[in-house]
This record gives sequence, C-alpha cells and structure tokens, in this order.
Amino acid sequence: MSEKTPKLNFPLPPKTPAIICANCGAVSLYASGVCNPQGKGLKSDWCGIKHVKHDSFCHNDVNNDRYQCSKCGQVSVTPELLCEPEKMVK
Repeated sequence: MSEKTPKLNFPLPPKTPAIICANCGAVSLYASGVCNPQGKGLKSDWCGIKHVKHDSFCHNDVNNDRYQCSKCGQVSVTPELLCEPEKMVK
C-alpha cells in the first residue's frame, strides 16, 4: 500500500518542532501542511511510538502527499520527520 522513498532520507533531530493536525494526527514542519493545526510538538513526542492506522489522504484536500514510517506507523506530510518514510498511496 505504500512505496518506499529513496534511501536519501535524512531524519531530522528529535527536538525538531512539528505541527499536528487535529483531524487526522498527521504532522508537518509548517502549519500550512495540515488542514487543522492542533498545536506544536517535538519529533521526539511521537516518533517511534506505535500508532493506529492513519488516513492515507486529507479529507479537506489540503495536503495529500503523505508518508508513513515503516517502523512505527506514524504519518507525516514531511518525510524528514520520519525514521523510515514510505509514500502512502490513496
């Protein structure tokens, strides 16, 4: 269901701030990357924590390019916020 991104991924440090979407839980480096910014957290707050299945697309059509970590299942609009991102397909 997902495609591996090239192994040129350079994960960002654990203290990197991320914006969390209140609708689906996806994260982004910028508030414009999610449709309903809930607040700001750090990558270390959610990276590596197993999570339930996320939607593979934004219901509000704000950003449908999403990546899911193959280790923990977290979803992000920014692949650098994940340890091992795989592009999600609709």
